[in-house]
Amino acid sequence: MRWAASLSCLLIFLHLPLLIRPCNFGMPRYNTGMDEQVMNPANTPESSSELRKLDHNGFFTNTFQMKRLAKGFLRFALPKDLRKHLDLEGLTIEPRHKTDDVFRDRISDVTYRVPIKDSEHYVDFFVICEHKSYNDLWTIFQLWTYVYLVIQLEYRKVADAGTVPADYRLPPVIAIILHHGESRFTGKTELSELFLQLPGIEKYLPKLQAVLVDLSAIEDEDVLEDPEVPELRLVLIALKVVFRKDVSTKITEILEELKPISDDPIIQDIIRTVWHYLVYSATYSERDYGILYETINKIVEVETMPTMLEKWSAERKSGWQAETGQNMVLKAMRKKFENVPQEIENAVLSKSDPIVLESLLEHVFDCDTLDEFATGL
Repeated sequence: MRWAASLSCLLIFLHLPLLIRPCNFGMPRYNTGMDEQVMNPANTPESSSELRKLDHNGFFTNTFQMKRLAKGFLRFALPKDLRKHLDLEGLTIEPRHKTDDVFRDRISDVTYRVPIKDSEHYVDFFVICEHKSYNDLWTIFQLWTYVYLVIQLEYRKVADAGTVPADYRLPPVIAIILHHGESRFTGKTELSELFLQLPGIEKYLPKLQAVLVDLSAIEDEDVLEDPEVPELRLVLIALKVVFRKDVSTKITEILEELKPISDDPIIQDIIRTVWHYLVYSATYSERDYGILYETINKIVEVETMPTMLEKWSAERKSGWQAETGQNMVLKAMRKKFENVPQEIENAVLSKSDPIVLESLLEHVFDCDTLDEFATGL
């Protein structure tokens, strides 16, 4: 009876107009296509009033594709012995879309290409950063796909140019998981741990050990503070506190610290981006909203929360049903089956017909297993 009542409420909601701020149950990915260090190079009225509808993943990809911030983050996240061999000044941002004949099209969050110092091999070092705002137990499996694609695409460039030299070496790749959910990350960080374990098999399984940066397990005062990249702490704190009731007061504290250098255009654009992220995604952004808005508006011109929400509501009237339907299906799947593979989530996100999504929502409640649900996709 409880499932039936929940289903009725969800189906009714699916047909209502969007009059309130949208919930972000799903994880739609935004292809920002930004390789520049400054997202809005000119601090013009047009750029300062531009509305960015940023969910958690959109905020991460927007900010972590900024070169200065990326270099600061890698100085913190990469092992020290490895870091000394890398030329972080030569860091570039790789395209998010990766395609090959096996996996077809895949979209990674952020991939960095970094030159290797004094290397005899004509290969670069790669860092793949995967962001998670919830406890996805299959993250390392997802990263395995991205690591393969990076290596395969680099190898193909050499192979397509002619015979692969005997001394050619595949590019080294390291994977980083950045998590900021409401509880600590409990997924595996080594790929081999996901396999069925048999006696004597351990050394033959693929390893892929990822670096875990779990903001949920770090105290606020321990969040990285880099004098060379002051905006990095603001971004990390925004991700860390976005679910908390003190989000506005905490961000206000960080902004006060940044005021002496707030004429930096990178800092200004980051602050504006943080504002748009919190308005769109923070659970408790209304609390102490006035103080936060006044602090930000003294640094950069931003629109008030009601004005932004009103504009977003108007923009979404024609397309809200598909996104809301996808989110409802994903939420119901995660609640009933807990661990939902990324491939199945992507299949749901590919559906846009409200009637199909309504049918999928009913299918979630009718199925006993995830495999049974997957047959209906």
